[in-house]
Amino acid sequence: MEPQTDPIAASLSADPAPGMAELFGRLDVELDSGRREQALASIKSLRQSHVISAGDEVRLEARELRHKLTQDITQEMVDQAFALIDRAEQLYEQEQQHRPLAEALICLARFQSKSHLSALALASLGRAETLYSALQDQGNLFRCLNLTAKILHDAEMYQEAVNRLEPWAHDAQRLAGLNLEQRYSLLVNLAAAYSFLDRPADATYWQEILYAEALTLDHQPARLFRDAVNLANQRLWTGHLDEARRLLDVAETTHKAHPISQEQQTFLVQNRALIAWKSKQYTEAIALFHQARDLARSQSQWPILGRALRRRAECAEEAGLWEEALAARKEQLELNQSQLSAMRVNNSNSMLGMLDHARTQAQNEYLRKHGNQLELELAERNRQLNASLLRLQGEIEVRRQAEADLQEARDVLEIKVDERSRELEHAMRLLLERDKQLALGHLVAGVAHELNTPLGNALLATSIMGDSLQANRRAFEENRLRRQDLAQLHAELGHGLDIASRSLSRAADLVGRFKALAIEQSSAQVLEFKPQQVIDNTLAVMAPVLRSQQVEVDCLVNSEVTLRSDPGALGQVLTQLIENAVLHGFGQGVEPPIDGRPRSHHLKISGTVHQQHYVLCVEDNGCGINAEHLARAFNPFFTTRLGQGSSGLGLHMAYRLVTQSLKGQIQLHSAAGAGCRVELTLPLNIQSAG
Repeated sequence: MEPQTDPIAASLSADPAPGMAELFGRLDVELDSGRREQALASIKSLRQSHVISAGDEVRLEARELRHKLTQDITQEMVDQAFALIDRAEQLYEQEQQHRPLAEALICLARFQSKSHLSALALASLGRAETLYSALQDQGNLFRCLNLTAKILHDAEMYQEAVNRLEPWAHDAQRLAGLNLEQRYSLLVNLAAAYSFLDRPADATYWQEILYAEALTLDHQPARLFRDAVNLANQRLWTGHLDEARRLLDVAETTHKAHPISQEQQTFLVQNRALIAWKSKQYTEAIALFHQARDLARSQSQWPILGRALRRRAECAEEAGLWEEALAARKEQLELNQSQLSAMRVNNSNSMLGMLDHARTQAQNEYLRKHGNQLELELAERNRQLNASLLRLQGEIEVRRQAEADLQEARDVLEIKVDERSRELEHAMRLLLERDKQLALGHLVAGVAHELNTPLGNALLATSIMGDSLQANRRAFEENRLRRQDLAQLHAELGHGLDIASRSLSRAADLVGRFKALAIEQSSAQVLEFKPQQVIDNTLAVMAPVLRSQQVEVDCLVNSEVTLRSDPGALGQVLTQLIENAVLHGFGQGVEPPIDGRPRSHHLKISGTVHQQHYVLCVEDNGCGINAEHLARAFNPFFTTRLGQGSSGLGLHMAYRLVTQSLKGQIQLHSAAGAGCRVELTLPLNIQSAG
């Protein structure tokens, strides 16, 4: 491997006397691009190769302090920042050196921003902008603008960020004066501000420009990756899921060809999870949110971690996975508490340190202006500052107490949430059990009704045969039996036995199917079985219900397919889907006639094998589901027949059986007046899906 060289040292050997402005510009580029160790090496090389003036020393120390900002702020760092300001102020007053003071103020603004003292940071940047304006330094004026936008973003002052950035973005002359990286930074910050202000059209407009530009740039895969992911995020929130997937595929292809940092990988996984959520692929979405959480935590990406936990909780709540949602909310609460605790300690130290320096500066300023009058007024100033410190300490203590009270209230709320969740789960189990009993009652009544016909036929046949035999016996006893009487008896007995045999066989078949279905639904075991058998048994038991609604059934299932799964759960799901089609599809509303004739009812069941999964579809031509109801169809207690005997748990029970017992997925496709299609995707071997 060839040794890496220091760009500034290399430039010194190539150019004996490069300008200090050029060297400081290179240092800023290294710091802006995150090459911090390289920047420190450049500072060391610059000190060794140049005679550094007092003003340039201030500027170098400002950049060294900026490098330290990747760590937590300490009292020593605060002291260094204010000492730098004091030296820069002296250079400005004595020698009218604008640049050292401007750069020291920018360094101080970074400290104040990290301490969440946004107003002080903006004030420091305002002074720096005034100094750069006097120098007519457009490059550093843009650096001030960029840092101002970051501070406004951190303070959630997005409209103010837009107000500052828009004049630059819409000014062609200003944009032309920026280099590629500066222009990119400006437009990315503007698009982000629009996004937070819920202005998706404006955010997408600039993001599309950046993405189109990134496609034309060579050797910048990281830029293409970021722009593709950012534009995909805009697209998925506006419902353009296919476009979002395509953009994420571009980002992933770029990542594979040119490995991106772990931080960027977190953004990719997070957006994959969002697309899965918006596509109703809840199981996949939850798994991806877990992966995004782990990546963000390993990289200390706390804002991304917070968003991943919040979106995961929202996804689980939408899917009805209450335990998963509660776990995500707990993790979110723990993250907020840890960040609040760290922020409190950091802010307390920073505020007290900055207040102490402010007091010292005020004393020095007063000393310069008033000389011998200092003692009395200084004592009063000290008294006021001490009182301010006491008030500040009191406010900190009040805040700590308020946080303790808030934590206690959260603990109580969490206990209540747990209690209500257990009560809700118990109530849902009771309602599900009640629905199962009602469904079983309907099945028993249907089977009993279906048995009446064959058993009645058999009874009638045996009764007729008994009457014929009795008449023949009397004729024999009275010695008037004829050959034709015997022939008639044989014919009647043969006909009657045939009717009785066929009727009893039909009854035995019905009882056998009902018994098989009952055993399957009560066993809850993983077995090898043919799905066609479960479908046939279910249709046989549901025949009375289907016949009452004049439903024609088409079953297109491969009889050779074998599953290793839970046949009882599959039978319950089929029963629920058929009952739902009969009750809501064919029994609700009036379908428009076709050519003056009543519209017929059709139910189609089909099954195919696709990529190690068995895809089972149940499709009807009923009244369909309105678009506003489609996303809530699997929610517990949701029904369009409230108060008409429907509990709203049928499809929810089917969803739970498919996703939990059968380890598969269920999707619903429908539109008002266009029928309904339910698609089950089940693993061929339930153990391999576990």
